[in-house]
Amino acid sequence: MLTIAIDDKDAFYRHGMEILLQDIFLKENFNTIHIDKLTVSNSINVDVIIKSFVPGEEYVCHPLLKFRNKSGLIIGVYDSRKKPELSELPICIKNIVFISRNESINQVRQTVIESWRSRPVPAELKFYRKCLHCCRRTFTDKQYAISRLFIRGYNIKQIACNLDMSVKIVSGHKRLIMVKFNLDSDAELVTFLHNMRTHNPPVNLFRT
Repeated sequence: MLTIAIDDKDAFYRHGMEILLQDIFLKENFNTIHIDKLTVSNSINVDVIIKSFVPGEEYVCHPLLKFRNKSGLIIGVYDSRKKPELSELPICIKNIVFISRNESINQVRQTVIESWRSRPVPAELKFYRKCLHCCRRTFTDKQYAISRLFIRGYNIKQIACNLDMSVKIVSGHKRLIMVKFNLDSDAELVTFLHNMRTHNPPVNLFRT
């Protein structure tokens, strides 16, 4: 039996992906295919994971995925115009394959088939468990304080006043956050911060 877990809030996209994956893996000689929502309990041993990513999310720690011991397939679905930079990903998703939400069915089909057939064997996964050497991106204390107020609706001047900083310093830190997580607009920044705040399990945005 092949097990698949999907984490995507777009019900139409999720349903279409379920149909496509069933068609793909039935032709890969799997007689039974079980598809479920991605959870903490099934993330460790499920064969295939489909997970949507908001801009910036691909560069942070993913506690849901870092304890996987399965030589399966992780597919990340992204919305932004920029494809995530594979060389800068954290260890827990080092073997991920990204697809754009706007790709055609044939493109997605080809990517899934090729990635499944070339997925890493368990021995190759052992290297990707060394969190101390992970290149995940994190916040400084000041960046966290600024982000916490920004997502609550404070503007730059209000944040500067609240944190006893100059407007120039706050603007500089905000810009550094956007560059660090490859964000192009305030809208992407708000979406990223909201996603981090509501993430389950919680994401540690500090280097420890």
